[in-house]
This record gives sequence, C-alpha cells and structure tokens, in this order.
Amino acid sequence: MENVVFWILSAAAISAGIFTVTRKNPISAALSLVVCLVAVAGLFATLSAHFLFVIQLLVYAGAVMVLVIYVIMILNLRERDVQTLGVSRPRAFLSIIASVPALVILVGVLTARGGFRPPAVAGDFGSVESIAAILFTRYLFPFEVVSVLLLAAMVGAVVLALRKF
Repeated sequence: MENVVFWILSAAAISAGIFTVTRKNPISAALSLVVCLVAVAGLFATLSAHFLFVIQLLVYAGAVMVLVIYVIMILNLRERDVQTLGVSRPRAFLSIIASVPALVILVGVLTARGGFRPPAVAGDFGSVESIAAILFTRYLFPFEVVSVLLLAAMVGAVVLALRKF
C-alpha cells in the first residue's frame, strides 16, 4: 500500500511540475506548482517526516504561493504579455528528447539494484530535534548564507518596487 501511495504522489508531483513549466497563464502555472508542493508534502508524510510535511504545507504551499500569486496579480499582465510566456512546441519536443538519456540511466540504476528500495531511516527522522541538530551544527554556515541572501533579495525587491512608484 505504501508503494502505491508513493507512486501516485510521485506521478502527481511530476505531472504538476510539467504543467507548471508548460502553462502560458501564470496563474494556472502557480496553481500547478501548489499541486506539486502538496504532492511533495505527501511524500514527506509517507517517509514519516511529519515536521517536514507540515512545514512544506504551511510555508511553501501556503505562504510562498500566496506571495507568488499576489505578485502575479500586482504585475497585471495583459493578454499579449501572457502569450509570450509559453513554451513553444519545438522546445517542448527537444526537452522531452533531452530527458530520454536521464530516464534510461534511471531505469538502468533501478534494475541494477533490484528495484526501488528506500534506504532505512533513523527512528527520529524528520523530528524537530533531529532537523535542528543537523541544521545548527553541520549546516550552520550554509543556513546563515541563505539567510543573508534572502535578506538581500528582499531589500532589492523593495528598492525596485520603490523605484517603480
């Protein structure tokens, strides 16, 4: 049963991801991204990473997507602007052809290992304590770099917004 749920959520995430990058309308692309993020949250739940499941739903599928949709609405794209955002058929065909070698490698690796076997995880995997211990010990420097990068991006967005008005 667990494998069936995994494959359904994986197919939903991949399909929604493809819809996200192929939609011409930015609102439908953003809603497809919400479906993809919810499917990824479901994958976290199947791994018993309940903290990551909740954070994925609240932060990414909730707050970040509200901001993305808000920015899309503020941009107020006209119909002629939206038409230029889509992916052309030749580009879509070339991207599918380019992904075939990766698919062949993936199938080769899975068949060489005897199929898909998820690795064993620790009993406290996905708990707040285990995430905090790893985040604030091994990954403290990258965590702080990302914090500074996000702060710089927010300041840049405010400066650009003030310049426009």
